[in-house]
Amino acid sequence: MTPEFLNSTLEHLYERTKEGKQHWNVEMKTSEYKEESEKPVVEADGKQWVVDECYTAYSCEEHGNEFVMITYENIETCGEEVRSTNMVFLPDPNVRYFDLERLAQYAILPSQKLMETIHQLFALLLSLQKEESAQVEWKVSE
Repeated sequence: MTPEFLNSTLEHLYERTKEGKQHWNVEMKTSEYKEESEKPVVEADGKQWVVDECYTAYSCEEHGNEFVMITYENIETCGEEVRSTNMVFLPDPNVRYFDLERLAQYAILPSQKLMETIHQLFALLLSLQKEESAQVEWKVSE
């Protein structure tokens, strides 16, 4: 699937979600809530960067088929400086690994437009969760 086709698919799913016609399961694994002393540190550019990782698996039924997308964000912080890397994967619906090596074969090169669409979808799903909508089921862990 091309980034453009995925973007189009996500825009369609976003609209269906806004209309109340789409149900989502979202599973997130993040290191954000760990103590800083427990997080990995990498050295680059002569600085020590503290690493946070966040995997998010989005799944829903689309035209009778299960749609699965996993995103990965690597966030590195050094004082006030922050840099991040984003990756998008479209694995087989039976593949739900939060492991970059296993997901690599399903990678999609994300465009800026695609990342914006994913962010909009995430924000919508988060707002539905805050409203306690039954449209979204969340599972968050470290």
